[in-house]
Amino acid sequence: MVGKGMVAVKKLSKTFGVHENKFHKEVECLVKAKHKNIVRFLGYCSDTQGIPANHEGKFVMAEVQNWLLCFEFASNGSLDKYINDAFQGLECIKRYQIITGICEGLLHLHEKRILHLDLKPANILLDDHMVPKITDFGLSRCLDKEQTRTSTMNPCVSL
Repeated sequence: MVGKGMVAVKKLSKTFGVHENKFHKEVECLVKAKHKNIVRFLGYCSDTQGIPANHEGKFVMAEVQNWLLCFEFASNGSLDKYINDAFQGLECIKRYQIITGICEGLLHLHEKRILHLDLKPANILLDDHMVPKITDFGLSRCLDKEQTRTSTMNPCVSL
């Protein structure tokens, strides 16, 4: 908890293939993306720990670097849990407000030249007033002022 509210913490570990450059790019996008429909980024820290490991029959100390990203807490979870029969219980005006909020957040990202690249219901959080918050900028790209497109060497899909 920070002040009077809870925070959400996302842990990234270098052992899972997260490179420091990717981490810094995610933070760069988060810092630029301040909007009521973007999850509020509160800060980050990093930590390196020595972990005992067996490598080719020898005992070694392996360094594992962890990065912690801190965000506002969204008490109603992600939108994907509402996309089923239960979602029909929400009033039409509330559904419209959620859709409009997502569009406003996405417009803000594009105005800041940020491409999310992984927008899906699981990456839309809902706060205690059901205000949508776009989250998970792990695949996002911040374009330079002159840049009009980007490409990736690693195609990814979410199932």
